[in-house]
Amino acid sequence: MARHPLTGYALHPIPKERQPVLDRLTSASRRFQVHALVELDVTTAAERIRHVQPTVSWTGFVIATVARAVAEHPEVNARKAGNQLLFFDRVDVGATVERPVGAPVVLDIAEIEAADERSCAEITAELHQAKFGPAPAHRQDGMTAALVRLPGPLRRTAIRLVATRPSIAATFGPAVGVTSVGMFTHGWGWAIPVAPLTLIVTVGHVAERPAVHHGQIVARAMLPLTLSFDHAVIDGAPAARFTDTLRTLIETAAALDDAGGQHATDHGRWAAHEHPVTEAQRHEQ
Repeated sequence: MARHPLTGYALHPIPKERQPVLDRLTSASRRFQVHALVELDVTTAAERIRHVQPTVSWTGFVIATVARAVAEHPEVNARKAGNQLLFFDRVDVGATVERPVGAPVVLDIAEIEAADERSCAEITAELHQAKFGPAPAHRQDGMTAALVRLPGPLRRTAIRLVATRPSIAATFGPAVGVTSVGMFTHGWGWAIPVAPLTLIVTVGHVAERPAVHHGQIVARAMLPLTLSFDHAVIDGAPAARFTDTLRTLIETAAALDDAGGQHATDHGRWAAHEHPVTEAQRHEQ
């Protein structure tokens, strides 16, 4: 740290763990986003979450529900790779977590694999482990290790180039991400586009608000969500259909009724087999 007492400021180097975030923000700067701001009635879900055992967090519930909606709309579970669209055959979801290791806390990503086949309680436990358990290694090898050693401008240019290759783009993590700002604010959240996510769900704060229910204005528990879609992959109409499915699943608390794997539509199963990404492609470097 370089301190300049006469001018009243200090210089700190940008932490190395922050560089991947900057790279993703730079890569996403040319994206065209479609945003949907929705407020969902979660009175039923709130009552059930309050009493369910094992414990379920709001973020765990939302991730499980988003994953089930994605399974019904597999066009969302895709990524642009050059002039091709890459469809994943498994619904993985990336979730941001803050690890309290000193000051400031460290932002990390928990990757929930096959989230549509996991219960809300299982996902909640995995998020808790990601936040308070041992830090993941995030081992880098092969092409990834070579890329991170490049200077910033060269690294970001190289990432854009290799991202056009489907076998490499498939290794860039999930196409779907969930970030929760509800624990920090009593309002809405708005996610900055981050590559390579095709869908980002920003979870706001659950609060009682006046709503029309059975013809009466009553206080209901409402959950604000901001859905951000990559318009290069998803058009407005499919995004609207996905949003409608997500609304239904959240407002009926459907994810609390199944352990996953029983909700996929015939269309979802067809798309997964028509455009699969194999496990070998996920880890190919």
